[in-house]
Amino acid sequence: MNSSLAVAALILFVSLMLMLPLVPAFVELRRKSDASPLNVVQQHAGEIRHFANSFRTYIQVLEPTLRQCVASGATASGLLNDGVEYLALGRCDDSQTFPIVQPGATCSVTIAAGSDLIVPRKITFLRDVYAGGQFSGGDNNSYRAILGEKDIHLGRSSRVTRWVHAVGEFSAEHDCELSGRISSDSRIRLQGACNFLRLNAPQIDTGHVMPGEDSTRPNSEDDTNAGSGVVQRFLYDGDFEVHAGEVVTGNIVARGKLHIGAGARICGSVKSVGDMVLGSGVSLQGSLISGKKMLIGPDCAVNGPIIAERALRISAGTRCGSLQHPTTVSAPRIEVEDGVTVFGTLWAREHGEVVAN
Repeated sequence: MNSSLAVAALILFVSLMLMLPLVPAFVELRRKSDASPLNVVQQHAGEIRHFANSFRTYIQVLEPTLRQCVASGATASGLLNDGVEYLALGRCDDSQTFPIVQPGATCSVTIAAGSDLIVPRKITFLRDVYAGGQFSGGDNNSYRAILGEKDIHLGRSSRVTRWVHAVGEFSAEHDCELSGRISSDSRIRLQGACNFLRLNAPQIDTGHVMPGEDSTRPNSEDDTNAGSGVVQRFLYDGDFEVHAGEVVTGNIVARGKLHIGAGARICGSVKSVGDMVLGSGVSLQGSLISGKKMLIGPDCAVNGPIIAERALRISAGTRCGSLQHPTTVSAPRIEVEDGVTVFGTLWAREHGEVVAN
């Protein structure tokens, strides 16, 4: 009898141990407390200006100090709320007046200038920099992050490791390495051999605008084709070619490679599973999507998003989007020639570079 009770107790104990992990599932099945969506904090939400906005809030405590420094032309130092050391500058519109002038020096404090700020060459900034006016950096500088209330200009061979935001225009000389997020409320200008990852501005220019070209002009196709209600789709199982000068009204999907001849006009969107090549002077109303590599020839105009799954090269004179309709250009690796204009976002997920024509 005792032996039977022992076996029954063992079976009951093992059953309880096996059922124990399932108790939360049975409770949830009855109460359904997790039926509502997760409460995801949207503070970041992929906004490229998130860090700049956070930094502006972070240094608001320095506003009275900066006003006093500007009025007196003096400097002040101290600790921020989190214990980080800061240096507040009044007037520093001459690189000779910057506290650190020795090439190769390192600045380990947060810099906040109440007016224009000019910094000398070959300085490494380990903390963020704020400029209440224009910001101009010397050659071969390294920055963690910069927030400028007006224009920001980086000298040749400068480096940014985290982010930059300019309320005015952002410009970078040749051979700059922009590893973080670069944004502007006005315009971004990058010279040759600049590396980048993520850029966002109403207008992004590489190199110099082509002679006789007005990159701010509205695209006439934005109005003439708006609301045209294009729904026709052309599906091709293999490779496909749109002949030079041809006009296609509809969306094109090719399961192979796709070539669009010079001067062709597509009143719709285009997608290819394989590589995609656009000849010179192609005009496209919708989006461009390639499952592999994409080459956009010179003097093209694309209104919609441009996405390549492997690599993308954009030739000189091409315009992506417009001021009225900003767009997104994205690929793991992007090469952009001098003379290209992008309205909106230019995002190289692995590496982007401004290259010679």
